[in-house]
Amino acid sequence: MIAPVAACPRSHMLGYSTGEIATSLINNSITGFAMLFYTEALGLSPKLAGIAMAVAVFWDAISDPLMGHITDNTHSRFGRRHPYILLGGLIVTVIYVFVWYVPGFVQGHQAALFWWLVVINLLQRTAITVYLIPYVALGFEICGDYNGRVTLQGIRSALNMLANLLGPALAWTLFFSDNSALRATAVPQNYLNMGLTFAAVSLVSILFVTFNTRRHIVDSTALPRSKNSVLDFFRDMKDILTDLYARHVFTFTVVVMIGITLVASLQMYLYEHFMRFDGLHKTIVHGGSMVCFGLGSLLSGVLTRRLDKKGAVYFAALLNLTGSLSLAAVLLTGTVAPQQTLAMAGVTLPWATIVFVALHGCYWVGNGIMFPTTLSMMADIAEINELKTGHNKDGAYAAVFSFAQKVAISVGLLISGLVLTAIGFRTGVGLTQEAATVSKLCGATLIAGPIVSLCALLLMRLYPVNKNLLGQLRAGADRSAPRP
Repeated sequence: MIAPVAACPRSHMLGYSTGEIATSLINNSITGFAMLFYTEALGLSPKLAGIAMAVAVFWDAISDPLMGHITDNTHSRFGRRHPYILLGGLIVTVIYVFVWYVPGFVQGHQAALFWWLVVINLLQRTAITVYLIPYVALGFEICGDYNGRVTLQGIRSALNMLANLLGPALAWTLFFSDNSALRATAVPQNYLNMGLTFAAVSLVSILFVTFNTRRHIVDSTALPRSKNSVLDFFRDMKDILTDLYARHVFTFTVVVMIGITLVASLQMYLYEHFMRFDGLHKTIVHGGSMVCFGLGSLLSGVLTRRLDKKGAVYFAALLNLTGSLSLAAVLLTGTVAPQQTLAMAGVTLPWATIVFVALHGCYWVGNGIMFPTTLSMMADIAEINELKTGHNKDGAYAAVFSFAQKVAISVGLLISGLVLTAIGFRTGVGLTQEAATVSKLCGATLIAGPIVSLCALLLMRLYPVNKNLLGQLRAGADRSAPRP
């Protein structure tokens, strides 16, 4: 029997996961505020802004696998991951500032603004790819323990949500508080203040994770060199995409992410038009979903130790279904009415908000469990491939997983638009939606997402990898060979 893989200390997991703070602050702030900045504060046409952002997302998706191949085939005394984590991280924080700092000669010109947004976003997303793909691959490598991999990814995911909550979610209060006749979102300086703050915190995060994980640097200069051509890149991609184990996880991830994107995009309309939350309650509900996702991420390791990874995914899907369908039932039947309150012991409680946070929170706890669990599955599959072939392709597997997520997000956003059109949702300032449309919106948001999760389980049921299988493969492998 081969000796068991050493467990990864929690301190190592936490030190590694701090690198996720930079990813969360940069990506989530651009997703949430870039369109607002360029359209409301700088006057760029929404159509041109949308095209510029879409071009950058498309490039981001196709560049991930390329970066995975590059980092896997890097030979350096500082290892295959750390040079890119440090270099990519430093570059991304600098470029990120220029997302929010637009020179005066560019402002006021539609064509100039458009091309500035295109170029800066392409550079920014290239830099984040250079940083993120090796960073994720490093996580595959520093924790070889089957259950520990889930715990590590859970901590990383929870820190992402915490940074999102304390950064972009609080940015409305910290940087965009309306205290004058001019709306705060129309003031360019507010965005720059946010960008400089998040860039500084991200820089600290990147420097810390690079220094803290230096113990995991493996000199790769003496390892066998493989041919590093375009043909080899496509051969690697073909091998990964035809990996039977990986296909289970890729297809499951795509379907689940489509459902999550569908709910995440439609729930904003649900807050506004069905529940009619005010600003404070929107903050509570939306922030609550981030907290619930983070709690689910932290629970993923515990559930994996008890149920194995496939069982944890099943449990998460059950939680999704129970929470969302229960919320749909009480809202659509009128058992709980929007803005309903409850008087108790002389105190008036926002009963509708409490019920919404509790039941919808179950959906996001389930997603918080699924995300790190499936990512840890990909780490297992990458190790199995290495045991069989003798070649380390952690970067490539991490990159294709990232590519699958981004494809799913694009499809989910497209479906969201089609759903809004199908239910008769009308756009325009001051328009009131019909009651039937609002009810359909509630049903689409709270029922469609769980149904997609249920469909995803059908793809996961044939996934064969568990702790015992991985242990058997490790026992049969020749561990005396150097790690390539």
